[in-house]
Amino acid sequence: MTVVTSTQTSDLLRTGLARVLDTWRDRHDGGNDLLHGVLRQQLADVTGTAPPPASPEVQRAYDAVRAYYDNVRYAILSPTAMLWGTLTNALRVAAGVDNVTAIQRKVFTFPPASLVSFVRAAHYDAALADALCNAFRPMPAAACQALAALFDIHIDARFDADTILGVVRVLGNEGPLTEAEAQAAAVLEGAGLIGAAFSGVRGRA
Repeated sequence: MTVVTSTQTSDLLRTGLARVLDTWRDRHDGGNDLLHGVLRQQLADVTGTAPPPASPEVQRAYDAVRAYYDNVRYAILSPTAMLWGTLTNALRVAAGVDNVTAIQRKVFTFPPASLVSFVRAAHYDAALADALCNAFRPMPAAACQALAALFDIHIDARFDADTILGVVRVLGNEGPLTEAEAQAAAVLEGAGLIGAAFSGVRGRA
């Protein structure tokens, strides 16, 4: 068994996201996508490189994200964690997770189609998707568990907005499943979107 250190994990999360963004740009028209542009700007912060040219719309959205993290509550977050935090917050907002705040809805609202393109791009390289799944799987935060499920290479369903946001809605909330969420979880499990590793999430046996 290979033990992945925190440094190795950080390197994977940084380089892995860069590869996903490249695939998104090249195969799914990511160069014209608002969320893609914001993540590119943040990635430049992480790598210490010059940011790519940004449209006024991308610059405004990026500035709003930077302002969100410019808060003492996020002082210990690494730039890599902020980068992935933008993605997880965008997923949580789009999925309508219960504990999303008003400021998160204001800052992290992006079209569901952008999130679909991201997940499809991540799965273009199965080895990368599997590595990202295994990186997020041990992380106890609900949002990280949702990411691990979305990167699972064994899922057997189309990557459409309903299924992707359904996974985030079920796995991204806290506490026991509501009746509606339990019904959604049964559908997602039947499609292979929530495998055995996630069957006990949120109090389900």
